[in-house]
Amino acid sequence: MNTEISLNEFLDAWKELEVKKARRDFIDHLAAYVIINLFLVFINLWTSPEQIWFVWPLTGWGIGLAFHAYFSRPSRVIESVESKAMEIEMYARKKKR
Repeated sequence: MNTEISLNEFLDAWKELEVKKARRDFIDHLAAYVIINLFLVFINLWTSPEQIWFVWPLTGWGIGLAFHAYFSRPSRVIESVESKAMEIEMYARKKKR
């Protein structure tokens, strides 16, 4: 039984795995953002409702989360994998000379 795969099959599988990993990592980040910021809202409103401060970590972390969402889009992830593959190919060709 022939279990070898072509280079294109390898690249397609690599892209698919990287997209899945990026999506999973973003979902983990989003879950942490929601859970921790809900806790901060609760702490703020329970201990000092007259002084609202929870918006600052919510906003700062939200900006970071927005960047994570942007860079984990499938098109960006695939572009990154293709760039790495091209870099490896160029290195291999240079080494072969």
